[in-house]
Amino acid sequence: MTIIAETDRLIIRTWIPQEDAEQALKIYSDPEVTRFLPNSKATDLEQIVNTLERWVKIAAQLNNGTGLWAMVLKETGEIVGTILLVPLKGNDGQFTEDYEIGWHLKKSAWGKGYATEAAKVILNYGFNVLKLREIYSIVNQDNTASIKVTQRLGMIPIGSTTKYYNMKLELFKLEAPPQ
Repeated sequence: MTIIAETDRLIIRTWIPQEDAEQALKIYSDPEVTRFLPNSKATDLEQIVNTLERWVKIAAQLNNGTGLWAMVLKETGEIVGTILLVPLKGNDGQFTEDYEIGWHLKKSAWGKGYATEAAKVILNYGFNVLKLREIYSIVNQDNTASIKVTQRLGMIPIGSTTKYYNMKLELFKLEAPPQ
């Protein structure tokens, strides 16, 4: 396990598929959580272990410091969600040159500021450690909670796009602060 970043309340770390599977299943088996996440609904432990193993493998293959990571409450060790910073996938299924930040949180963690808190530290990591020049977020137009997070992060709405994941999504962008 590797710790990517910490905030006052959260540890952001790599997933440990076997150990984290039960908590991850509680997140990704909830239809309200996966409502805007195509192909992310999990129904059993084996399926979620495979998903977490795939996420770890993607990060290893990319080998560029990006990945999909667990958001863990410092106080309790509870996993409250996922924060990600990865290249966006184009409609052909291939990674593009554009980087995406995103978040998925369990329902009991909604409205507590965890997505914004984790995203701020990961944006900082993306700009200052990985030296990315811009980071995007893509959000379903009906996902008002995630749109509000992009606003709190200072991301600029670019408009609708069909450039990624074969679906129409709202695109937001944040440029690296001047050095």
